[in-house]
Formats: sequence, C-alpha cells, structure tokens
Amino acid sequence: MKLKEINRTAIQSWSPAQHHPIYLATGTSAQQLDASFSTNASLEFFELDLGDPSLDMKSCGSLSSTHRYHQLVWGPFGMDSQGYPSGVLIAGGENGNVILYDAAKIMAGESDVIIAESDRHTGPVRALDVNHFQTNLVASGGNESEIYIWDMNNFGSPMTPGPKAQPQEDINCVAWNKQVQHILASASPSGRTSVWDLRKNDLIIKVSDHSNRMRCSGLAWNPEVATQLVLASEDDRLPVIQMWDLRFATSPLKILEHHTRGVLAIAWSLADPELLLSCGKDSRILCWNPNTGEVLYEMPTSSQWCFDIQWCPRNPAVLSAASFDGHIDIYSIMGGSSQAQNQRQADQISNSFGNMDPFGMGQTLPPLQLPQTTTTPTTVNPLKKPPKWICRPVGASFAFGGKLVSMENTKPQQHTSHVVHISQVVTETAFLERSSQLQATLSSGSFVDFCQEKISAAGNEFERTVWSFLK
Repeated sequence: MKLKEINRTAIQSWSPAQHHPIYLATGTSAQQLDASFSTNASLEFFELDLGDPSLDMKSCGSLSSTHRYHQLVWGPFGMDSQGYPSGVLIAGGENGNVILYDAAKIMAGESDVIIAESDRHTGPVRALDVNHFQTNLVASGGNESEIYIWDMNNFGSPMTPGPKAQPQEDINCVAWNKQVQHILASASPSGRTSVWDLRKNDLIIKVSDHSNRMRCSGLAWNPEVATQLVLASEDDRLPVIQMWDLRFATSPLKILEHHTRGVLAIAWSLADPELLLSCGKDSRILCWNPNTGEVLYEMPTSSQWCFDIQWCPRNPAVLSAASFDGHIDIYSIMGGSSQAQNQRQADQISNSFGNMDPFGMGQTLPPLQLPQTTTTPTTVNPLKKPPKWICRPVGASFAFGGKLVSMENTKPQQHTSHVVHISQVVTETAFLERSSQLQATLSSGSFVDFCQEKISAAGNEFERTVWSFLK
C-alpha cells in the first residue's frame, strides 16, 4: 500500500534505526536524466510523518552539490557521543568521491556540512555499506576491483580487504556480514562474488554461477544465518534470485523465479529474515519468503522500473522504492486503502485549472469534485503471513484452580506444531491461612481476640508493642 510519494529522480537512504523522527535522504542519481535534461544535483532530506494522510513528504533540508551520486548510506556513527546527533551520511560519487556529510548540519541549513572527502577511487563509487558492529567502518567498491575499508575516525588512510581479485572487474555491490563483523562480500556484474576475511586480509571463497549468464545486480546477507547470502540477476534471460550457502558453495541452495525480466535490486529485512524484497524490469516489486521461495506480497505499483529498494530500519513495515520515472514511493506491507491517492488526484486536477471563474466574474469556484463511482475504495491485502515483529513471542493467562496456561512462540516463522503448556501454580498456604483468618475477623468483628492472638504469636518486642497499641 502506497503511503507517501516524492517526485525526484534520486537514490535514497533511510535514517538509522536509533534516529527519531524518521527521515529519508535522497541524492540526485548519476547516469539518469529527467525530461528537462537538467544537470543539477542536490542532497535532500524528507520527514516521514505517517500521521499526515496526504501523500506529500515534508522537506527538512537540502544541499546543492557539484556532482551526482551512485550510492548513499546513512550510518549511526557519532550519534552516541553527540558529535553528529543525526549520524553521518556517506555518499559515493560519479568521480570516485567518497564524501561524509553531517546530516544534522544539512537539515539545520549550515554551510560546513562535509566532514571528510576522498577521491581515492579511479572510477564511480557504485557500492557502499556500513559495518553493523563497528559503525565507524565503511566499505566502498569502484572500478578495477577496487575495494576500500574506511575508518571514519581516520578517514585519510583506507585499507584494502586483500589483493585485487583477478580478472579486474567493476564492483557494484559490497555487503558486511550481519553475524560476523570481519566478513565482507563483494560482487561484480559478471556474477562473480568474493568473500573476504579482514582478519586474514585475504579472499577466502569465490562464488559464481556456472551458467555464466548471471549479471549480478544485488547482494544481501541473511540477517540470521551467517553463511547464507542472496544474489540477484539483471539478465533478462535469467531473471532469478539465487540463495547460496557458503558451506555448499558449488551451486545455489535455492533459486527464486517469479520475475519475468531482470532483477534490478534486492533488500533483506533485518526485522524478519523471512521477508526479502526484489524489484525488476517487469515493473514488479515482490516480497518473498526466501526459505520457501513463496511470494508473500506484491506491491500495487503502477510506476516504471524500480532501481533502488530499501527497508526502513526504524519502522519494519515501511519500505521505499526509487523508479526511473522520477518517483520515490513509500509503501507499507501491512495493506490499507487507496482513498488518499484518489483525493490527491482530484486536488491536482483542481489546482491545475485554478480556482477562479473562467467567465471573468471574479468568483471563487469550489474545489473540484470527482464523480462518485459505485466501486468501493481499492483495498490492498497485507502479507500472507504475520511478520515476525507483530507475532506475540510469549503469553500466559491464569485459569481456575491455580492453573497457569502459557505458550511461547520464539520462532514464529517455522511451521512447527504450537504447544500450549498448562501448569499448576502452588500458592503460599501460610499466607492464605492468614488471609482467611483476617477475613473471618472482619466479618465477625472480634478484633480484640484477633489482636490478642497476634500479641501471643509475636516474634519480637516491636511486633508485640504494635499489636498491643492496636488492641
């Protein structure tokens, strides 16, 4: 279900999960033109306000740039120490630039927004990723098998993960492992994927499809299983997503086939490992369960090809998709109704004609009313399965006779039989006896006898004094 819309031909990156409110950063995309053939470039920030029913997103800051961007990632570096309260936005430029921006300063309208910049790469920087464990580490990939690991605390001297892979190729994807912090993967359009171990500073395994038709356009690690990754193919003759396990790296573990043309981008949800997004040249956005190969949801999109798709780190049900027709759309995988979009269409038609009387009487016309059709508003169904973040992990309820009914649902995505436990709760018998004795005293009114019993049973002088006073 579409929630918001931005009219930009741009790549995008969500604010880190620790950041509130949620922002979306957009940078003018390299190697793309709009209908006006404009060569201007800018960075912009938009706030996601889901309380606002309209499709517009509020702009919260912009910065004019001299070059366009191939990749944006927004990391939480510096948020805890308050050096960079909104984290650091890392941009990969078309001239080999890797630029660090202070996001808070751009949104505040300040001028000195660039923290550091380097043009170490010889060609465009098409791949960037921030390490999930050490947020000061950023990996970048460029032409001629160039991969650099940048430390934002010491940005001037990047390191390499090992000797350049041969034959030398462009690097269009890099991704840090989600479970092991020193493992990095890189992929090139030829379909060859390399896995690097930064402790050994060397290549540890290469993965490639034997059909030689795999034009790799996307790479993502499994959020829970350290040895599994997925690769997307851009080739129209092989429009598949391959799931690999490095323990059996001779052939793909699973192949996901539902796209009819090449896949342009993929994104694996960190909140639920059973949700994998993909968008392709067949103008479809699909949400898969990569473990079963089933398509759980298809976005109701009418736009052209999407080339960049991302999950929102803070709100796991929200995702964004950038398309070649100059739109960035924000969707929810939880379904909904398209009434807001119909109203927006009516408002746009009304505004384009103006609200003055065309016959020159100077009278203001009411807003345009679209003819009411008998069809009900389009309702988009949610996912076929409940996502992990809304499944109740545990639950308990007391029953009659001191019985406790409990259930646990630690891995709701596994289709195992659900077990409900019924246990007997043993209560404190001495406490119950004291309670019933007090209840009997209250109903009979024999308070003096009750106090006398307490005085006789007192264990120390203080208790004896208190009950004597009460008597």
